Amino acid sequence: MFGLFNFPGAGGNWQEIMTRWMSPNISLNFAGNADVERAINEDVASYGTQIGWLNEVVLALSAAAPAAAENDKKAQAALDNIKAADKKISAIIERRKGDVMDKAREALKELSKADADGYRRLLRSLERDRPTDAA
Repeated sequence: MFGLFNFPGAGGNWQEIMTRWMSPNISLNFAGNADVERAINEDVASYGTQIGWLNEVVLALSAAAPAAAENDKKAQAALDNIKAADKKISAIIERRKGDVMDKAREALKELSKADADGYRRLLRSLERDRPTDAA
């Protein structure tokens, strides 16, 4: 009777439960020391940020010496892929800015309903912390 059902965990269908609840978890097969890689990712820059820096360098170098890639079809194809990916990444980042703003507005609206004094204190603290425009 039980042979007809697949219960959770049956047949090697296990899922690891991560204990680091408050920070993003990325599980990768590290070529080096996983603890060092994790510390770099958390304390220095995410993988996406590091790749972004490399893309910026490649795009800047290609702009400075455009003939180098033009003479090599593989290099030009790779450069075209980086440029296309850069445009897509920029579009996603711009789109997400709106999502973050909407979430912040909703959170502030909820705070104003639940704790009007806390809402006012937060607004005052934000105003104090606002960077001044250097014109």
